[in-house]
Amino acid sequence: MRKLYKSIFIILLFCGCGSQDGQRMLDRAGAVIDDYPDSAIAILDNIDENTLSRNQRMRRLLILTNAQNKCDTIFRSDSVQRILVDYYERHGSPSDRMLAHYLLGRAYYDMGEMPMALDAYISALADTTGNEHDYYQLTRISAQMSKIYYDQNLLDNQIDCINQSVRYALLAKDTLGAINNYVQKAKSYDLLGRSDSVISICEKASRLFMERGLERQSSQMMALLALHYIKRGKFEKARQSLDIYRTKSGYFDNDNNIESNRIIYYSILGEYYTSIERYDSAEYYFRKELHEGKDFNNQNAGSRGLALLYQQIHQPDSAAKYALYSYAMNDSAYDQLVTKDIERMKNMYNYTRLQKLAHQTEKESKQKSTLIKGIIFVFILLLLFVLYFVQRYKQKRKNENRIYKSTIDELEKTQMDILILRQHEEDYQDVIKEKERNIVELQEQINKYQQNHKQKKDELQTAKENSPLFKKIYKMEASGQELSSDDMQALRQYVVEHSPNCYKFISDNQYNLNVMEFNTCILIRLGYAPKVISHFLNCSPAYISKIRITLLKRMYGMEGKPQEFDQRLKLID
Repeated sequence: MRKLYKSIFIILLFCGCGSQDGQRMLDRAGAVIDDYPDSAIAILDNIDENTLSRNQRMRRLLILTNAQNKCDTIFRSDSVQRILVDYYERHGSPSDRMLAHYLLGRAYYDMGEMPMALDAYISALADTTGNEHDYYQLTRISAQMSKIYYDQNLLDNQIDCINQSVRYALLAKDTLGAINNYVQKAKSYDLLGRSDSVISICEKASRLFMERGLERQSSQMMALLALHYIKRGKFEKARQSLDIYRTKSGYFDNDNNIESNRIIYYSILGEYYTSIERYDSAEYYFRKELHEGKDFNNQNAGSRGLALLYQQIHQPDSAAKYALYSYAMNDSAYDQLVTKDIERMKNMYNYTRLQKLAHQTEKESKQKSTLIKGIIFVFILLLLFVLYFVQRYKQKRKNENRIYKSTIDELEKTQMDILILRQHEEDYQDVIKEKERNIVELQEQINKYQQNHKQKKDELQTAKENSPLFKKIYKMEASGQELSSDDMQALRQYVVEHSPNCYKFISDNQYNLNVMEFNTCILIRLGYAPKVISHFLNCSPAYISKIRITLLKRMYGMEGKPQEFDQRLKLID
């Protein structure tokens, strides 16, 4: 409150002193800008520019733009910043030139022109000759450069910039700022898979925070630290870190539920419990991750964790289910990532603006002009390469999918040929055997495609909800219509694609199913009631019941009710 009163007093003082020396007001604004940038703006607004010299007017503009930046103003244009750069290239101190280039970089950053922002920041860092270094400013420039490099996945460059920012913060005697910048290296080393470096950084940063009485900041390092302890087999340390994170970080409510943007913590708990073979707890937290975390990272972490857990406890069906879910998400994420990369490259460089900028900088040296043209050329080449790659990838997937659909059609047709030929098996034994060999080959091709593309095998009932085919079948069911041969063929193809193991089971030569029996199995697997099946196949419900009892004995070797056959068939995916 004392600082606030001081700031208000300064504003009131200068509001009533319009005739006082403008330089004195500039000095006052510069003195309060770091702690009270809004107050500095108020002081500058009350200066009569007509009483200022050109140097003072430029000084006022530099302080005003810096104060606006400190107030998180989003710059939509670089016109003011370029005026400042042009002026302070020939006037003022190295610190003034550094600040002007930095503010130009901030404008380019807000406008989405990252290469130009980096260029401006590099120019700002170049103005550090002499004895009057502004180390606080140098710290901010290096830190913001590191963020740009991190967003572009240039992690080595980011780490170099972080090291610079830490060094400048220490020279500025800003120990807390140095620690906060140092911590950012852990994210990069995490992405690089360098667990030892992550552990070293987190342990040191946590200790330094603790030495300064910042227990919460120290505790907030523990989740990432625990993850890498687990990777290194240091389970007791991982447990201690997770306990500290839960009790001291401030991210949990009274019911021990973590903030919604930090739900990835549950996957770390799941990995920890999996590692110490407490599988029930591991499953609980991985499922909690899936239930509460709706974004890609949480869904992928939860499904991947469950897949590895079920693999470890020898439940291959469950492991495959969640592995396929994780793979399908990664496949989808890859397509999205390629698209985002294209958009990011487009946003990173505004070609129209570069042309305008070239006209504004005609008097600059030939070397700088050549550099700009080179950057444009490189980005055009990169953009063309990515577009070519995406188009080629989509065409490849389209061709493979066409072959896959054709294979399914051929498999279904071959199966129906066998069903018909079996009615005259004595005359067509050789033909039947040849087609059975063909079926095995076709099924192998379908399985290979599904494995290569990590297809997600949804439950049939879920898949049916969004299928135009089943919307049509639903209307026929409501009106009690018989299915046409084309409709039945479409349903058989659907089971081939979405429940291949079931199709393979009912196609087995040893069961010798006729066409009516085969179609009955298809409709049962799709979840239709016996009465509906009798309408679809134009026969009596009693005949459908007889088929089910017969198939229960033939396929499962047991006597029982028709419903028992239905239950068993529906369990096959």
